Amino acid sequence: MSLLEPIRERAAADLGIELEYIIHDGTTAQRIAALEPEAFDIYDQWFHNVDLIWPTRSIQPIELARIERWDEVNALPKDGRLSAEAPRAPGGNPADRLYVQHNGELGANEASQISMLPTVHNADSFAYLLPRDQLEPLSWAALLDSANAGAIALQSDAAIGALDAVLAVQAAGLCAFDDPGNLTVEEIDELVEQLIRFKRAGHFQRFWATEAEAAELLTSGAANIASMWWQGFVRLRRAGVPVRMATPREGYRGWYGGLALSRCLEGRALDAAYEYLNWWLCGYAGAVMARNGAYMSNPASVRPFLSEAEWAYWYEGKPASEDLVDPYGERIVREGESHEGGGYERRMSRVIVWDSVMDEHNYLVRRWADLLKS
Repeated sequence: MSLLEPIRERAAADLGIELEYIIHDGTTAQRIAALEPEAFDIYDQWFHNVDLIWPTRSIQPIELARIERWDEVNALPKDGRLSAEAPRAPGGNPADRLYVQHNGELGANEASQISMLPTVHNADSFAYLLPRDQLEPLSWAALLDSANAGAIALQSDAAIGALDAVLAVQAAGLCAFDDPGNLTVEEIDELVEQLIRFKRAGHFQRFWATEAEAAELLTSGAANIASMWWQGFVRLRRAGVPVRMATPREGYRGWYGGLALSRCLEGRALDAAYEYLNWWLCGYAGAVMARNGAYMSNPASVRPFLSEAEWAYWYEGKPASEDLVDPYGERIVREGESHEGGGYERRMSRVIVWDSVMDEHNYLVRRWADLLKS
């Protein structure tokens, strides 16, 4: 997600430290973070995974007194929404697991310690390759549309893929959920049985595990609609694939990334880790991530590192006044194109559910496995 080589090289040069990025798939990273704190110094993943990792005490609290630009971090990870007028979406809302409470648990009440440093985030939906004369799929129900049966791909990760499926099944009117970010056992059963029915009918092309696999499905034409992360979209545009990201009428599935400290860190290694965390809030990393399709927790620091055209497109949602490139200098946006869904505040205020670890996560994983092998 954020372990990009331009960021590693710049951080190492600016801080005068040696950095090694160890990249795993989401499930492996979760397991290592929870069970092997000696195997990493800084854990870089999603906020909702804190629900699995914090109980193992494999990460240590971050002292806000040592975070120099904490006041610049906006309201989204602190309050759970950008403004009082914006809805506060359910699921793994970062604000609900941000602060370390007096009893050692996590919550939304402001405190002097946090679980993770909020960094990159976005609002995701699904990508599509459809004829220009075909109406844009403005609903999550497009993932279940019989017109595209056999050419639809979903994520294989239970925690994230299930949420895309929840939004699709609900939008299609097949069933409703009291809390889409936290299904009951009965609701999980209903969701999975619906999906098994679609899968056995040949509706899904594949359940993808990595961005590379998702990109290949759309590049090869095996799929024309696929649940997608924004960095996957950038990867496709870099390859010249004319893919688009949907702006669902129901809203987006949101995700929030962060940096956490291994409990094993101490002394100079701990000091260096804090330097790295502070460096992330200085703007350069946020600019690189903007070119990769993600937002930063303190946008004001990012703006000086972006051109006016980049800032206008990525954060303000305006048409590109010139061709724009990704972190590696490859063109991904053509002059005149607009950012799907608009600017930062509009998009992040339309999140209707956050990636989450449900109360019945273990049961969901077992039933999701039933779906994948059905």
